Amino acid sequence: MTGAAEASTSTVAASAAIANASAPAGATKVVTITDPILNMTAYSLTIPADWNFDGAVIQGSTCIGLPFAVVRATSPDGLTGIKTLPRLDWAWSENASYKASGTGDCLPYKREMSAAEVMKYMIGVLQVEFVRDEPTPMLADFRSRIESQNAPAMFAHADMAAATVHYNVNKIVIADRINVSVVCNTTTFALLGRQHSCDAYINRSYAPEGKWSEDTFTPINKSLVIDQQWNQRFMAIMVDNIQQSGRAILQYGENQQRIRTAQYNAFQQAQAMRQKQHEDFDASLQRGTDMSMARAKQAMNARSGAADDWCDYSLGQQKRMDPNTGLITKDSSAYNYTWVNEQGERVQTNNINANPNGNGTGNWTLQENVR
Repeated sequence: MTGAAEASTSTVAASAAIANASAPAGATKVVTITDPILNMTAYSLTIPADWNFDGAVIQGSTCIGLPFAVVRATSPDGLTGIKTLPRLDWAWSENASYKASGTGDCLPYKREMSAAEVMKYMIGVLQVEFVRDEPTPMLADFRSRIESQNAPAMFAHADMAAATVHYNVNKIVIADRINVSVVCNTTTFALLGRQHSCDAYINRSYAPEGKWSEDTFTPINKSLVIDQQWNQRFMAIMVDNIQQSGRAILQYGENQQRIRTAQYNAFQQAQAMRQKQHEDFDASLQRGTDMSMARAKQAMNARSGAADDWCDYSLGQQKRMDPNTGLITKDSSAYNYTWVNEQGERVQTNNINANPNGNGTGNWTLQENVR
């Protein structure tokens, strides 16, 4: 899913629209991710018709401005699915007087990292058991496409890595294929000298051990499409901003207010997600790659929670556990407390004293926030 790197720069947030509620076995449906700023479809994806879907478009960082899609699609039982994780960005300069590393929303690294290095770091972050490296048959084509326009003053390097890892969901062993794509760019400016930037895309596909199949996941991964009208619209806006043409995105006040509100919400959403991502990635580096790999087997029974948490940050969700049943569900993170009764009805509030017991609607239990 490296096509997201071709999108234009902008601050965006998104909501997921799902087509078809149910269908016969083998049927598929097209799901879309909508940019509420321009009220346009930004991405589309084809998944099995009975799968669940969440998606968002996250603004780019201050070191790499391209937006990207965060995707989570899962089977009804939650044991099979795909995830596209938040992109990792970092930048540096060979000019000591110029800071090229962004303003805190980029990773603080000052060299190119191979896809294999990023893979090792992510295995430590996700606390999963490394099983084996996998071949990357698309690497030659990917590298050719990325590097075909290289010139002395502007050139790119591309790399890919893949690995199979294991983790447990209760007593079920899950086989998880992690794919990492890294693109690093070097540009030489007359006054600033050589400037560097890298981004890493991480995609996961998983199923119970013995049931993982290329036939299931390859069509889904290849189906992610950037809407060209949306892309062209953002390219036009970017050019307008650079040229300081003064054109408004839209000409009347109601839509301008909607745009400002959506931009603010997208910024807050992305900053919270990036802070979590940065802390998890940094913690992995501090532990050291060798230590992470040595301890990975001990962590086999740990759920692969870090990536799911990043998706939850992006999608505004919070895990809650029912202390009576141990069942973990998700609902809006806009509320600090969730109460549930024996009928499964839920009440959310930010007031810890707002106890619904005694109002004649059943016995209510306060859910426990997870992570």
